[in-house]
Formats: sequence, structure tokens, C-alpha cells
Amino acid sequence: MTGRNWWARLSGRAPLQPKPAATAVVEVPGNGLMPIAQSVDCLGAMCPRPQLLTMKVLNRVSDGDVVEVRCDSAPAVESFPALALTLACTHLATVRDAQGWRVYLRKGC
Repeated sequence: MTGRNWWARLSGRAPLQPKPAATAVVEVPGNGLMPIAQSVDCLGAMCPRPQLLTMKVLNRVSDGDVVEVRCDSAPAVESFPALALTLACTHLATVRDAQGWRVYLRKGC
């Protein structure tokens, strides 16, 4: 097999890719209703994959846009506030839900 995702096709697992949100508006604790520019599905991913996917998405969105990261890895979730400082973003909130956590970041300060 050729191609970049040969292992994903061979193993039957789809590669983890950033997915655009369908113009969702979400209640972010302490910030009210906010439109989500893009959502990053990192369920099942371990460090550093969630951070790398998030950095990739943040490079694509405009200043002021909010990105939602869905993650079920506790170590990855703990690193997002520090990552936000490094990338000149604002960590808006981290919310626990049934599948894991949702982390909200705003590009720019």
C-alpha cells in the first residue's frame, strides 16, 4: 500500500484529523455563548498528538476565533493552559463531560 495513511487503512482506524465544526454556538462557562470556529477531535489520542493537532488548527483560524478541543487524555488536557500561553492564545475554559473534556481556546490575547 502506498500513501501517507497506509497504517490507518491497514489497521481499519481512521487517522485523527482536525474537523471543522458546523457553525456551532456553545455555552462556555464564564464567557457566555460563543461561536466555535473549528473543533478538534482528539478522543483516543495521547500526548503530544492533541497539542500538535490544536497547533495546526490555530494556525488556520483568524485572530479572535474560538477553537474547541475534545480530548479524553488527562495529561493532554492539563497542558492546554500552558500551551495557550506559548501560542499567544487565551484559555477560556475546560469543561468535563461524559466523553472526557472540552477545552476552549481563543486565538490571540
